[in-house]
Amino acid sequence: MQTNTAYDFSLFEGRDERPKLRVEKRTRRQKIKAGLGWARVVTFAAIFLALVVSVLYSQVQSTELSAQLRREQDRLEDLQSEYTYLTNEMEMRTNLSAVQEYAANVLKMIKMDRSQITYVTAAQENSVERFDGGLRRLADGLTHTIASFVEYLEP
Repeated sequence: MQTNTAYDFSLFEGRDERPKLRVEKRTRRQKIKAGLGWARVVTFAAIFLALVVSVLYSQVQSTELSAQLRREQDRLEDLQSEYTYLTNEMEMRTNLSAVQEYAANVLKMIKMDRSQITYVTAAQENSVERFDGGLRRLADGLTHTIASFVEYLEP
């Protein structure tokens, strides 16, 4: 028999038999691992979904709080404007000239005269000085001046 050295088929002659294929049953450990794989996927999807929902919820809360803040700022501006108005109104009503005019015209009050003031001095003797208007005040002042001058001259 002539053989071709380039193709030596004699090496493959006993190999016509094919190996029998068999299906191995999964072990319990392999079944658990496969189930855990699905559990991991489901857990990851749940966590991812929870994160997405929490981000959306925080955006909604942020939007609501921003709107509430703006409403409160508008309310504050209104109250500050009202405060300024009321302060000006109070200043206008309590203006001294307006009060004096009201007292004089409506309440028929007059300004206090110096003769209405009574001074009490506590010296060596108890005495009450009352300033009178006009001529009497001038006479009292003159008498006091003369008495002081005489007291100064006496040794």
